[in-house]
Amino acid sequence: MPKQVSNPTDRPAYVTDATLAAHFGVNKATIWSWVKRNGFPAPVKLSPQMTRWRWADVSAWEAAQMQVA
Repeated sequence: MPKQVSNPTDRPAYVTDATLAAHFGVNKATIWSWVKRNGFPAPVKLSPQMTRWRWADVSAWEAAQMQVA
């Protein structure tokens, strides 16, 4: 049976720092550190108490990092 390939559209449009930390295998504090120091995409403030990242921005950053390495 062929391996099922995940469709990029299966991802939500916005993700939390916890989701990103799990995706990259790091602590949530590392995500915030990357924003300040490593050019990681800035989060979007959706409401006064809701900060999220656009998955498309994170994917683009990740792809750019793969090309640099």
